[in-house]
Amino acid sequence: MVDSAPGSVRTSSSDSLRPLVRHPTLWFEDGDIVLTTNVTLFRVHRATLALHSPVFADMLSMPQPEGVETPLDDLPVVELSDKDAEFTHLLQYFYNRGYYHRGASTTFDKISALLRMSTKFQMDDLRNDIIAHLATVYPATIEKYMEAVDPEIQLSLFPPFDGQHFAVVALARETDASILLPTALWRSSCHEIFHICNGIPRPDGSLLKLSSRDMKYSLNAKNFCNTTYVQVESTLPLKLGDNCLRTRSKDKCTNRAMYSLLRHFCMRQRPLDYHDVLTQWHGFDSWKHLLCDSCAESANATATSLRRNWWSFLPALYNLPGWAR
Repeated sequence: MVDSAPGSVRTSSSDSLRPLVRHPTLWFEDGDIVLTTNVTLFRVHRATLALHSPVFADMLSMPQPEGVETPLDDLPVVELSDKDAEFTHLLQYFYNRGYYHRGASTTFDKISALLRMSTKFQMDDLRNDIIAHLATVYPATIEKYMEAVDPEIQLSLFPPFDGQHFAVVALARETDASILLPTALWRSSCHEIFHICNGIPRPDGSLLKLSSRDMKYSLNAKNFCNTTYVQVESTLPLKLGDNCLRTRSKDKCTNRAMYSLLRHFCMRQRPLDYHDVLTQWHGFDSWKHLLCDSCAESANATATSLRRNWWSFLPALYNLPGWAR
């Protein structure tokens, strides 16, 4: 039933009595099909839909696409179950060449909507671009990860927000973007235990929260890695080797490192609760500048090797397949 207000209609179903409003920019007078969410009407072009998505191409090749309602302006009306905001992002991408580019700054709402929609409508190129975009901050190598968390480099896909890592885990699970999961889960594990268990509130009052399965994995990973971290930090000075350039026994780098490390742990006040043990080796940082050149080279090589071994084991902590080669 057409509403008396221009640019709006009412559908016949009992739960959608509010008017549906024509989108201000995605209503084309030469459009040949009307799509509707539960909020908005879009008059668009069959050819544009079919060009971008094989799902639309198959649907529109049928004489009467499933979901066709009473014609509006003599055009078929196809009702969609997708969220209004997410489907709007998809159509904006279809019609606006600069709406999304891999590597360009964007918003999480936009990139998450486009990943969901590209997955549903089998738009493989867009889907792969978005996953690769997210992988710059949630990468699959330790080298890229060290860059991603370096505050001086400040890689930013979108404005960061509290609970971001939880949101990326949920998005990756939902869209089967499994390559993002180990790093997103690891970064979730670096949150405080309280937030892992209870979630992080959003400004609208909702909670960003891990699933019970991912909460369990994250807590177990946190406990294991924090325990291992203390063991590694405590024994790293003993791995300096026998090539110390300092000849006097009391001045040898191992002794200097152990003394400095002991002071560090005795004076440490911050708990390991909110801590990334892959990158934040504060004990090591307290003594590595005291080393001779030979021991410094040995210590840095050992630390790099330990980080790489840790990284290779990361997916297993969350019951995920190993890193793709």
